[in-house]
Amino acid sequence: MTVDVLSIYLLTWNVVTVEPPSSDQLQSLLDLSADFIAVGLQEVKSQPQNIISDSLYEDPWTNSLRDVLAKNNYVKIHTVRLVGILLSLFSKKKHLTSIRDVETSFTRTGLNGLWGNKGAVSIRFNFKGSSICLVNCHLSPHDKKLESRIADYHSIVNSQTFHKEKISSILDHDLVFWFGDLNFRLHPDSFSTSEIVDLVSQNDLKPLLEKDELNDTISSNKAFGGFSECKITFKPTYKFVLNSEEYDKKRRPAWTDRVIYRSFENVEQKPQKKEVDIVQCKKYQSHSNFTISDHKPVSAHLDIQVKGGVLDVVTFDPIKSWITGTVGKIIITLPTSIELSSWHWIAIYREQYSSLGEYVSYMWITKQPLPNRPRSYEINVPENSIRIPGKYIAAYMSDTHPYHIMGISPVFEMEPICSIKNCNYLKQVSA
Repeated sequence: MTVDVLSIYLLTWNVVTVEPPSSDQLQSLLDLSADFIAVGLQEVKSQPQNIISDSLYEDPWTNSLRDVLAKNNYVKIHTVRLVGILLSLFSKKKHLTSIRDVETSFTRTGLNGLWGNKGAVSIRFNFKGSSICLVNCHLSPHDKKLESRIADYHSIVNSQTFHKEKISSILDHDLVFWFGDLNFRLHPDSFSTSEIVDLVSQNDLKPLLEKDELNDTISSNKAFGGFSECKITFKPTYKFVLNSEEYDKKRRPAWTDRVIYRSFENVEQKPQKKEVDIVQCKKYQSHSNFTISDHKPVSAHLDIQVKGGVLDVVTFDPIKSWITGTVGKIIITLPTSIELSSWHWIAIYREQYSSLGEYVSYMWITKQPLPNRPRSYEINVPENSIRIPGKYIAAYMSDTHPYHIMGISPVFEMEPICSIKNCNYLKQVSA
């Protein structure tokens, strides 16, 4: 079995309903060398008017992230939202046809499961031969609420199911990345606020981490069994006075914002067998210069091993340029491993598209194969399907939602309705 090494960058931030910072500031939060970038936000503004607006248009945070990442050759695979809990997954364009079987789920844990101000959202997908699940959560707050946080975890794990055979739950995946405002604190009987602040000022984090609830919870297997975390070298990420780097003395500082991960292969290995480093930490940090929230953003840049190989894809014959307002033609060929479905479709994107939902036109696949080409099909693109001249690509799309791309055409060009090249042709047609 071949193995590919990829990198994934995970960012979590409780944004306390504020608007996103400038593009330059937002870009400074991201590592643009990663193959995948996943951003998990909590407490995104979720008043009724915001929910209605965001259902029609992308929310300001997702829109800002997409604009920044599109300039660096990323495409948004999907966004899932539960009230103020938001998770977006972005991929380098070169990986799009290796991503399959995207699904999402969510769990409400607020008000005993009735309200989504607390809970989790997830995106799962297959990349080549490996299954990956991303979970962004906002668990129960406050000191002395450890048992509630543990209960939240079990509620999320037990309630979220997927349709992939043998990978129907979060923990069935080869790789699980769980991040967000987990809200774990230091043990209530450990340190006072002033003692914590004093130790942090001396950069003496070891005594504090020894009293960290999440570390103890993982060790005791009460929740997050089998999960690991990169070494923490940054100071507690909550709670800060807004627009400052000073702790709010009304709360005991804690590492509430975390990124943890789990490898199914490592968990299933026998104790005597040396653990394989399926996940390797490159960098784990908080971004203390961001002061618009009482939480600091936290990011983890990880190298991951995935089962490699090349997936079969739908291929496209070169698409000749055609004139806007006229009928076009696309020819595709399916490999034997992909069966034609009446629900498969062709999406047309601008060459510089930034999201899988950003197609400008679509058409269904015809079921009639071409003569002498048994697995090839011709699709007519109706006139006026593409109205604006420019460069485009066509993509063969799955029959599931969220959808994924199973093949991408070479770039083709739509010419203006009366360019120097085609004006004479149009005059002849209309004569």
